[in-house]
Amino acid sequence: MKQTPGNLPAFQQYQIQFTNHIRNPRENPRPPKVRAKRMRVYTEIVFNNLESSVSACFPVTKKVLGVRAWERLVRSFFAHHQCHSPLFRQIPEEFLRYLETLEVGEHTLPPYLKSLAHYEWIELALAVADVSPDMSKVDVSGNLLEGKPVFSPALALLSYDFPVQLISPKFKPRKPLVEPVNLLVFRDSEDNVQFIELNAVTARLLGVLQTEALTGRQALEKIAAEMAHPDPQAIIQFGYGILEDLRTQGAILGTCIA
Repeated sequence: MKQTPGNLPAFQQYQIQFTNHIRNPRENPRPPKVRAKRMRVYTEIVFNNLESSVSACFPVTKKVLGVRAWERLVRSFFAHHQCHSPLFRQIPEEFLRYLETLEVGEHTLPPYLKSLAHYEWIELALAVADVSPDMSKVDVSGNLLEGKPVFSPALALLSYDFPVQLISPKFKPRKPLVEPVNLLVFRDSEDNVQFIELNAVTARLLGVLQTEALTGRQALEKIAAEMAHPDPQAIIQFGYGILEDLRTQGAILGTCIA
């Protein structure tokens, strides 16, 4: 976002002219008495550092757009977005915020791009999340049916209208899915971010457990009732296996110690 000098001291007016030119040299003249060659060094270094940071988080997004479209998008982000954080590591999140402000058709972006970018960003977000479990309140061998499952604190249950996990330069979906794709993303005990695709029933089960203080059995009974399933016990046994599998993978840490 362009800054305006207003009634500021001369040195601050100069700083604003300098940074405005770096952000958008086509629309903002360089400050007086600065050689064009020297100014280009600044504009290239700053933009290249920004582009490198964004590209590191969104490699697939960059590939599916192509070099020219990607550079136009990042330059537009640099020129027009007002960041909410001064931290360099949060630049990818700021880029995601910028994408959310764009209307359909701007920059000729494909309809799946915002979802794809969010899918790529969540890995970084969970990898650097400053959270850790209080294992003194977790029974790692607790019964997941009779107790209340405890999830990894760095975890997200997501739903997308496009198969984001499959998008590549060779596969670019044109239309949203009839049924959304559900993904569980979490950071395991070794600080690796894992992705698991879920069916609708499992996603609903995890959603219930995350939002309601229920035991595994109570949550599964609720799911069986919602489905009007003729054999609720079958749902409970099937769901119990899923919960145990998620504990093995590290998404579930155990049960809550009252």
